[in-house]
Amino acid sequence: MREDFTNEIVTESLNEAGILVEKPSEIRRHFDDLQFDSRKVTKKNTLFVVKGAFKIEYLTASLLDKISGIVTSRKEKINIPNLPHWIVSNSQIALAVLSAEFFGHPEKKLKILGITGTKGKTSSTYMAYSLLDRLTNHQTAMFSTIDTFLGRGIKFKSELTTPESYELFSNMKKALDNGNKYLVMEVSSQSYLKNRVFGIHFKVGAFLNISPDHIGINEHPTFADYLAHKKMLAENSDVFVSNIDDAHGQEFIDHAKSFGAKTVSVSENKKADVNFHIKKADLDESIFYLTEKGNSQEFLLDIPGVFNIYNASVAIAMVREMGFKPEKAKKALAELQIPGRMVKIKTKSHGLIIVDYAHNGQAVTTLLTFLKSQHQGGKIIIVLGSPGDKGEDRRSQFGEVISKFVDVAYLTTDDPGTEDPHQINNQIRKAISNPNVELHEELDRSKAIQEAIKKANINDLVVLAAKGEDAFQKTNHVDVPYLGDKKVAEEFLAEIEKV
Repeated sequence: MREDFTNEIVTESLNEAGILVEKPSEIRRHFDDLQFDSRKVTKKNTLFVVKGAFKIEYLTASLLDKISGIVTSRKEKINIPNLPHWIVSNSQIALAVLSAEFFGHPEKKLKILGITGTKGKTSSTYMAYSLLDRLTNHQTAMFSTIDTFLGRGIKFKSELTTPESYELFSNMKKALDNGNKYLVMEVSSQSYLKNRVFGIHFKVGAFLNISPDHIGINEHPTFADYLAHKKMLAENSDVFVSNIDDAHGQEFIDHAKSFGAKTVSVSENKKADVNFHIKKADLDESIFYLTEKGNSQEFLLDIPGVFNIYNASVAIAMVREMGFKPEKAKKALAELQIPGRMVKIKTKSHGLIIVDYAHNGQAVTTLLTFLKSQHQGGKIIIVLGSPGDKGEDRRSQFGEVISKFVDVAYLTTDDPGTEDPHQINNQIRKAISNPNVELHEELDRSKAIQEAIKKANINDLVVLAAKGEDAFQKTNHVDVPYLGDKKVAEEFLAEIEKV
């Protein structure tokens, strides 16, 4: 943290960002901390940034005792003696700008790789990280939906795909302090919509794919808006890698070029800068060749699915654009396991269980298309729910996917938020048009998984979708502890398949 974080620095930073509406009178202040969450204000001389809506009653006596300045997008001045108040046009940008300043602009000292896409961001981020960390002698950090790796063995579970700007810059500073020079991170459309990554420039950015998702209340109003926010990564990258087999892939290439970026196209069969050829892709492993400028290299993945070959190909291309030779770290990619992604659990008499984080219509379609191509004979049984308070379009998508691929479906709970999970499931149910689907509802997710496993015979396939190894159910603003789909399945199997 910079030691000279003063009122002059705050005014200058907000003014340079073009969001300063009104500055306070010249009261000399030195801030020892910056916070946006009132619950985390613990130090004296804290600058408090109100990120969202603000009410004067939020300023309790306890809070006022600690804060020495406040930033809001409120139109009226807060007339509290000796409390400097900055009014800004966008408090989310203000938080990002001030966080970067407070933590000494770590984003300018790290070489950052960013990955966006509707599905596959986490997998591709893990893949790029595994290669780069090996090639840089463990000088690489990672921010993903699942985990945050800060180096020197420091890691913890992530709360958001892309953290709030304060946490993002704070973690970048910690990564730097731990000796990291590189960072691989997921970049969600929400992070641009909510200005969490404002001011960050990427050495290499990448696009995997896009399909309708995150459209609804509190998210993107339209697909066009969703697409536009995805494209913002292309606007802020020196080099941009794009999967041109996606319908919008070339559009991302053209957009990146218009902002002066070098571009790298990736494809299986089209003319591209990087092509891959699949030698083997089954439930055991994937083997593929990657060809660039006439040079072909073989890679192995222990994570099944053709879609993961796409993820890996993009990750490899990104690492190469950083000046490294990914083929020198093949072993890191071959040994990689990603929590909650295409996890296989073999059983004695209840078929094969697949745990995967696929959590929107396109992701589940891609997953089931691959599994159906590999699985002949038995039933496909799925345990699935849809989250509350967001992504309402997923519900009808799930119903359509179930109609097309599934024999038996157990509708259950998946982060219902403030909504009734039964009503969410009713919306999924209404979109199921196939009368041959055997349909069940069990709101207790653990019980739903147990019922699905009990239902399965030796040749069946049980798919536990959307939660992966998440350790919580988000219910009514509370993170309710949950074992995770993998542990629930393993513990139940240990109980019913005792020798």
